[in-house]
Amino acid sequence: MNNNDFFEQIDKKALFDGIDFKKINESFEKYVGFLSGFYSEYHQDSRKSLMRFFNNFDVEKLDDDSLDFASKSLQFANYDEFSLRGECVILFSEPVIVSDLNCAKGYEDEREDTIRLISHKFEEKRFSTRKSYYVDLGRGKTVVKTYLIYDMVFGLILPKRSKFESVKVAQYKELLLDYKKLDQARRSLQEAVDLPKIEVQNLIIKSNEINSIISRSRDVFNTIQGDIHALELEKSHAESTLESTRAALDKVRNDLDKNSIEFKKLVNSVVDENDKLVTVQAKLKVETSLLKKEEDRLKLLQKELGEASESLTAIKTELADAKREKNLTNFDTLGHSTETSRQLVAYYLFAAATFTGLLCMAVYIYWNSQNFSDSFPYLLHVSGWNILLSRLPLVAATTLIIGGLSGVFFYLIKHIISLNTEKMTMLKAGILAEQITNSLDCKEMNDQERLEFQRNTKIKLIMQVFSKNEPDINQSNIIIEALKALNSK
Repeated sequence: MNNNDFFEQIDKKALFDGIDFKKINESFEKYVGFLSGFYSEYHQDSRKSLMRFFNNFDVEKLDDDSLDFASKSLQFANYDEFSLRGECVILFSEPVIVSDLNCAKGYEDEREDTIRLISHKFEEKRFSTRKSYYVDLGRGKTVVKTYLIYDMVFGLILPKRSKFESVKVAQYKELLLDYKKLDQARRSLQEAVDLPKIEVQNLIIKSNEINSIISRSRDVFNTIQGDIHALELEKSHAESTLESTRAALDKVRNDLDKNSIEFKKLVNSVVDENDKLVTVQAKLKVETSLLKKEEDRLKLLQKELGEASESLTAIKTELADAKREKNLTNFDTLGHSTETSRQLVAYYLFAAATFTGLLCMAVYIYWNSQNFSDSFPYLLHVSGWNILLSRLPLVAATTLIIGGLSGVFFYLIKHIISLNTEKMTMLKAGILAEQITNSLDCKEMNDQERLEFQRNTKIKLIMQVFSKNEPDINQSNIIIEALKALNSK
């Protein structure tokens, strides 16, 4: 019999029949029921002398009776009439204890779905987020949201667009004067405390019985464990004997495998040597035929070599012409254009980043601005001098940021225009230098001298003609200025 069979033979149901958990639950439910009897449920229009509900609280729109009720209710509260403007509010004429607040489910923003508590003015402002839901079958399966408050308050601030249903309230004077309810609650509490004590004694008795059962099962387990240990020793001895027999058998098998492998190697070596002999004979025949083919190919290559020499001579001639044309090519303009394009890319990127910064700053100022009419009610008690001093650092910082970004932006734009102007200057100078060189009698010059003359002409044009920073220069006089610069050399 193993340990599990021993426990299966125990009647567990009979073991725990003496413990009555149902009575404990009933006593606690009875005590909770007496506590709930202290609370009364009120709706929007019930008992105006104790509670009033304001869907959109505004002091200026209240009648005299409601205004007097709100003033008395908030006299010692940590909220005043002006801080509650526009809120959905429940006010009480005296401090009360609120247990549950029921609202029809309709507001789903969890970030604002909280109940703010109006407490004593010397207390910190608190709020409650605990809630539960139930379905009201009497009103077409309407889902009702219940906020669990359980606190002393002067009033409650509900989330906006809340649909107030009812609230459970207990008054202090009813708690102190209703002696019958207090006595019933005391007796139910005593009963709820005494019953668990009795059941605890029963649990102690049952625990002792369980310990005795465990002790007996432990003895049985120790006996079984001893038998298992003896069987394990026998198993170990049998395994060691089997292992030695298996080792001897493996040694014999390994020797047999080695001899078989050596015999196979000898047979394979004889076969390989025969194959090599056949291969050498076949290769000799192939090499003889290849030798004849290579002799024929050598004659063909000698013929192709003569033709290749003639092609090489023609290629050398073309290479000399290409080299002469390379010396005549205008590489300085191409290099200047490449470098200018590379710098322009960087300037364009920096200009785009600066413009993006200006745009982000403008959007940030626009979206974070506030209409003056919205802040006017808060500025009634603030002097203009204080407003100026408080906003002056922000204005100065904003001006510096926007001014700095604008200066960098226009500086980059200026350099972009300057680089493009230099690029066009090099292009115009190259075109004019080529036209002047072609118009003059330069037949006696070789290619290198013509290239040097064209470069010197371009340098003169850039230094003496295009370097004049005059916006009103006549474009038709550029050729005349170029000729003057050329003659001055």
